[in-house]
Amino acid sequence: MNKIIFVFLISLLVINIPNLAQDSTRSHAFKNANPQNDIYPLVKPQTNPYPLMAGYLLRKKANEGDPLAQHELGLRLLLGKGFAKDSISAVYWVKKAVEKNLTVARFNYGIMLNSEIATEWNPFEAYWHFRFGAENGMAQSQYIYAVFFTDNLVVTRNLTDAYKWFKKSAENGFEPANEALNQLKEMGIQDILLDEKEESAAKDSLQNITIHSSHNISNYGIELDLFDFGSDSLSEEDERKQIRSLLSKKGTELRKHLGVSDTLNLSYLSDTSGIGIIEFAVSTGSPEALLLSGRSLEEGILTKRNLILAAEKYLRAYRLGSRKAAEYLFRLTKDNHFFEALKKEVDRENDTAMFVWAGLVALGFDFRITNDQAFELLMKSVKMKNTFAIIEAGLCYYNGSLVEKDSLKAMQMWELADSLGNKEARIRIIFSRIKDQSAQVKQMKFDIEYLHAASEEGSVLAQALLAYCYENGIGLKRSKASAVNLYRSAAHRGNEAAYSSLKKMYDDVRPDDDEFIIFEN
Repeated sequence: MNKIIFVFLISLLVINIPNLAQDSTRSHAFKNANPQNDIYPLVKPQTNPYPLMAGYLLRKKANEGDPLAQHELGLRLLLGKGFAKDSISAVYWVKKAVEKNLTVARFNYGIMLNSEIATEWNPFEAYWHFRFGAENGMAQSQYIYAVFFTDNLVVTRNLTDAYKWFKKSAENGFEPANEALNQLKEMGIQDILLDEKEESAAKDSLQNITIHSSHNISNYGIELDLFDFGSDSLSEEDERKQIRSLLSKKGTELRKHLGVSDTLNLSYLSDTSGIGIIEFAVSTGSPEALLLSGRSLEEGILTKRNLILAAEKYLRAYRLGSRKAAEYLFRLTKDNHFFEALKKEVDRENDTAMFVWAGLVALGFDFRITNDQAFELLMKSVKMKNTFAIIEAGLCYYNGSLVEKDSLKAMQMWELADSLGNKEARIRIIFSRIKDQSAQVKQMKFDIEYLHAASEEGSVLAQALLAYCYENGIGLKRSKASAVNLYRSAAHRGNEAAYSSLKKMYDDVRPDDDEFIIFEN
């Protein structure tokens, strides 16, 4: 892969914090029996002398300036543990401990800023707090700080620095850092040796630290994902092996690859094998499933080779924002045998072939026929009730490609496809209502519920649209952190529009500090 962008998801962080020499305490994950508190992934010192202290004594110690008491009081106020919930006061007391440079407090405040917990979303300020923890020997802060150097959103991507901090985190016993190091090694990032002075300082800061070894990255909500908008570097044979491997998978691993929630009940499917799950994800708008299905059809892997059906899958994936699909389409269009087969099927009035040829013209992949001829083919396919052709016709009307722009006719097309059971059509209708602000309150509630369900099923459009709703407070409480996580996920799945929206969110709040200037690769 030519262009790889690591990203991280911090919103559900729940971790064990090691013994920090500066704090003179070991820490552990703070878990509350109240499920509502699970949304606050904060930590507290394990040997904190104040966990059972009466509220008035805790306030007394906090007012006297004890940073451990201030931090403890802030957490209790935030979680409603022994006190009425008061987020304003909670932030006040946590920040008091932050001002005293209590490492665990600075780490927690970084999480609060990055996850928009009782604060405004500010990943740039969070960066400084994670940097402090990293430089003071906190393994988990070192890990998160390393991730900042991989995504090109807060600071410029620097995989050498990322490797350096992942290595420190791993050496301090944080197991997920080893996984990150392995990924960087696969990319050719070489080992880095600290100079003697730096190594000595690191050892001094870590001399009293004890790390628990039972860490699992899936528990933290932090992942090193890939935004892959570039070309594959795999050989054709390696790619075929990869496709066969994916087609044979089932369960959680396959669902994750396709963007389908592993909590979704699919027992009602007639085929729950790997291929059955892929077919389900194809129907829900998963670009990964469409690309996988298209490649298997193009190569004849576990199915009969069919270039027309392969092109149909690529077209649909491209309309979902996948540049990879464009690469595959471009390659197909350079094959004269493909167009010979396509013309033959069009002459036979094959509705899929007519949709494919019209789509190729609409998207600028072919000029063998005129726009008018392409639209005529598309409408023939529409009359045959090909739902993908109907959606494409709607997009042509909506964007003014092949035909004069007409939003009303676009909506009519999508409503027709929706009536025929096409899920993508419903999402495009919802998008139009949201953009035009034409939905009533009751309708908006139903629309948001549909987007949530479709996102769980693997629809990247639903995922990106939910992000937009969170970002702008449309039908949902405004939450930039939720928007960021959804945009990240959609971008990781190949949707470049989602990545552009994600980058804009960061740029809109980017400070003038030189350290935050992004230099594009």
